[in-house]
Amino acid sequence: MEQEKQDLSFAQRMQQSWQNLQQANLRAQAHYAVFRTAQHLKQQNSLLLYYKQRFLADWAKWLGIGVGLTGILMLFNPEGIWRWQWFWVASGALLAPLFADVWLMLQRLFTEYPGKHFIGQVITLEEGIVDGKGNIRLDNQAWQLAGSDCPPQTQVRVIAINDRTLHVTPFSPVA
Repeated sequence: MEQEKQDLSFAQRMQQSWQNLQQANLRAQAHYAVFRTAQHLKQQNSLLLYYKQRFLADWAKWLGIGVGLTGILMLFNPEGIWRWQWFWVASGALLAPLFADVWLMLQRLFTEYPGKHFIGQVITLEEGIVDGKGNIRLDNQAWQLAGSDCPPQTQVRVIAINDRTLHVTPFSPVA
């Protein structure tokens, strides 16, 4: 077998390799991969389509942001930046939606958390708080309680949340 490979010329080896590739049907696999990728990009939840829709919906705003950033750059270096104005305007306009999405995602990450809607609410304890700790079930979720000791059926106000712990104080209605 090794002897047969050495006896073949370069052209014969290339032809044999080409035939092996054709038999493996790589061309069809490559077409399928391109087709699958194109179909994925066409889906409504595709990242590229989302970016395109977001950019086209507010293109004037993104262009304004790009122009504004270019203006700020020109204030700092008016002599060196003027040749690059169009580049900076286009880059700022194209990248502004991405940065806005990152900003909104980070803002949502740090401002939205489970149980936020409980802050300020008055709840009635099913079990008392003993030694500063207790448990309650709200919205089909188990929560730990922290606060001053209270007997069962006491009304308390939620003042803060830390992970899965609601910090409460006894509620006294103002007459």
